[in-house]
Amino acid sequence: MNPLHDALRYLGEGLDLTREQSREAVAQIMGGEVPEPMVAAFLTALRVRGETPENLAGAVQAVRDRMVPLDSEGRVTPSLDTCGTGGDGACSVNISTATAIVVAACGVPVTKHGNRSATGNSGSAEVLVELGVSIEVDPTILRRCRDDLGLTFLFAPMFHPALRFASPVRRQLPFRTLFNLIGPLVNPALPTYQLIGVPLERVGQLMARVIEQQGLQRAAIVTGADGLDEVSLGGPTKVLWVQDGSTRSLTWTPDTFGLPPVHADQLRVSGPAESAARIRDLFAGRPGPARDTVLANSAAALLVAGRVGDLREGVDTASRSIDTGAASSLLERWGRMSRGEA
Repeated sequence: MNPLHDALRYLGEGLDLTREQSREAVAQIMGGEVPEPMVAAFLTALRVRGETPENLAGAVQAVRDRMVPLDSEGRVTPSLDTCGTGGDGACSVNISTATAIVVAACGVPVTKHGNRSATGNSGSAEVLVELGVSIEVDPTILRRCRDDLGLTFLFAPMFHPALRFASPVRRQLPFRTLFNLIGPLVNPALPTYQLIGVPLERVGQLMARVIEQQGLQRAAIVTGADGLDEVSLGGPTKVLWVQDGSTRSLTWTPDTFGLPPVHADQLRVSGPAESAARIRDLFAGRPGPARDTVLANSAAALLVAGRVGDLREGVDTASRSIDTGAASSLLERWGRMSRGEA
């Protein structure tokens, strides 16, 4: 029996995989005994054909079956995750990472799940290291950060060690793959709320179908007008609001937030060092496109978490957490605690 071989044969014949076929194929990849060309063929075939909700749901189950939980006793603490699938090619400042810090400084517990970049030039892991946060630490420290600060980062390779077998292929392929879609759906803390960025509306619809079945309390899946996998101020942001097992479509514009337009090229950075510098600057009170975009995303996250009643209130709340120094202070305390210095 060779599930991956069978899956490739089905895809080669123009057939869709069932949920179980997808689960078995991904499980075989995670077993570490599959040649890289077969992994590349599988991911490429799915991308060309277009992943289905059944493909994604099966793959998510395969990864969840093997993930290391944050709490071995099965405890689940209500929290928010802010993340994107990546693959938008924008090379922008790490908006979702800055948003996580701002929202946590507003009093919403955040368990952010992330990794090094597979398709861009600055993933959440790289920028957090530049910001002074240790990411490969004992789970005891991660839980302490969560419980004492209301903010922690779950570095995906620590909780999904079997995904390392797909990493070399992902780095070589010049496009988003199935594993980009899996990442936001396998947070080992099992968050209650999620703000998820995707670069294409079709991908958002796909993820919404899977999230509807997961029992999340609430999620917003956002696609920026300029291709950002974030809430965008470059034009209308398409939103899929998932709650109570159903999805409705919304549109947010810069005016919805009361913020000025920001074009994607105003957020471009050369790498993690520049991204970290821009995050520190906005936390220090510098106005500009990075701050405005982080405020918009923070407002969306606060709305998803039920902390505010509308997006403009969310912008005001997020602004205060920056202007009072709460976000900057939280980042510094997080860095010290993650390094075992506090």
